[in-house]
Amino acid sequence: MIITESGPLANGLHMIGEPGAPVFLLEGESPVLFDAGFACMGPRYVHGIKKILNGAPPDKLFLTHSHFDHCGATGYLQKAYPGLEVGCSPNAQRVFGRPGAIDVIKMLSQAAENMMEEISGEKQDHQPFLPFDVGMILQEGDEIRVSDSLTVRVIETPGHTRDCLSYYIPEIKALIASEAAGIPTRNGYIICDMLVDYDMYVNSLEKLVELPVDILVLGHVFTLTHNDARQYLSRALVQCEEFRKWVWELLQKHAMDEKKVIAQVRKKEYDDEPFPKQPEPAYLLNLEARIRAVAKKMTKE
Repeated sequence: MIITESGPLANGLHMIGEPGAPVFLLEGESPVLFDAGFACMGPRYVHGIKKILNGAPPDKLFLTHSHFDHCGATGYLQKAYPGLEVGCSPNAQRVFGRPGAIDVIKMLSQAAENMMEEISGEKQDHQPFLPFDVGMILQEGDEIRVSDSLTVRVIETPGHTRDCLSYYIPEIKALIASEAAGIPTRNGYIICDMLVDYDMYVNSLEKLVELPVDILVLGHVFTLTHNDARQYLSRALVQCEEFRKWVWELLQKHAMDEKKVIAQVRKKEYDDEPFPKQPEPAYLLNLEARIRAVAKKMTKE
């Protein structure tokens, strides 16, 4: 099954907010949120959380990585729930302490708000990115108990970013992988989002392929279940290799002119893709990094 709407996913796991920038909630004695979407959607996330938890507060918020569309409403959520403990990787904590990184997150958060207004035709509830406190440092193998029958296992999956974490809930075979497993488009293409290092990204994806997965939660729009989930992970690995070959051919064809390669890849991946999709500034920043990751691998070899 392929799920593209907010609502219950399975066994106490929910998608909240706009599917293009969702927050996920796992119910239990100590409810856990995963990611914090866009800053401008903070009020919508809180409304959804309240409905599911009947007004009770979530206990923890685990971030997959430090990008604006996954941490945007963290400060708003921490303000709404003063006891909310935020967990992330050590690398992500360092990012959140850098003024330059915060400036980029604020800029891209504003671009996302503008995009949401363009899509909906309605003025958004303006919520700027707010600073927040990190209370938990998460690393490979950490296990956090949500209830007597549910645990969250931390898996380090760098490659998309250096700070990327995935979360596995073994009792329901649910994997919250975010962009460590790529970004599928509506036509079945998978954007392999290796922004830091190609081999690092593939190695992380191979770790995820080995897990028994019945529910695969991706970073944007899509949640896949059962055979669709397992087939997707294998296909993402294949498409990484196809992307590497394609981009390297384009770089050689255009004498390593990255701007020409960006234009060709963008035409296939972005220009004709319907909303919701990444704000253009974020997509172009990421695309440049992906092309450089391929160039780095191939010139090194």
